Amino acid sequence: MPGFDYKFLEKPKRRFQCPLCSKAMREPVQVSTCGHRFCDTCLQEFLSEGVFKCPEDQLPLDYAKIYPDPELEQQILALAIRCIHSEEGCRWNGPMKQLQGHFSTCAFNVIPCPNRCAIKLTRRDLPDHLQHDCPKRKVKCEFCGSEFTGEAYESTLGFGYPKFISHEEIKKRNYVRDNAIFLKASIEIPQKILG
Repeated sequence: MPGFDYKFLEKPKRRFQCPLCSKAMREPVQVSTCGHRFCDTCLQEFLSEGVFKCPEDQLPLDYAKIYPDPELEQQILALAIRCIHSEEGCRWNGPMKQLQGHFSTCAFNVIPCPNRCAIKLTRRDLPDHLQHDCPKRKVKCEFCGSEFTGEAYESTLGFGYPKFISHEEIKKRNYVRDNAIFLKASIEIPQKILG
């Protein structure tokens, strides 16, 4: 993966930028023979093309002379950035290494519904979704006291009752048992059809 493409509060110094992707280096490595540094992935891609020369000075390269640079990596991860959701309204900024931790509270971060309803939405929209829209939310019937999922309630209780029978009547007739509805229906068949 090439370098970091975040919104930095200050443009990263040239020594933090990968010469191959021009971004702040991700997992920087150093070529010990010449001292040049690159993103590990960028250098690997460059070398995979069969050119075993340093991209900066064209000196011969040896895989055994390429080492991770953890000190430079820590300096890069300490650079101040804005949240990736800053254009949506998030005002957080801080060291790059704290971004993942920020995501656990960022109101603009997209997360899956905790009820596992397959919907992904921003953390700030989650409360409304859980209360009103989630098909797997728990809904208690105000008439019979039974608990249903939102999906079951809307399809059978909340909106699914036939217009000719009220919820009170369904409860009174004891048609609600074990979160299932049992309806009796009578159909009038015109005499012309029977005769």
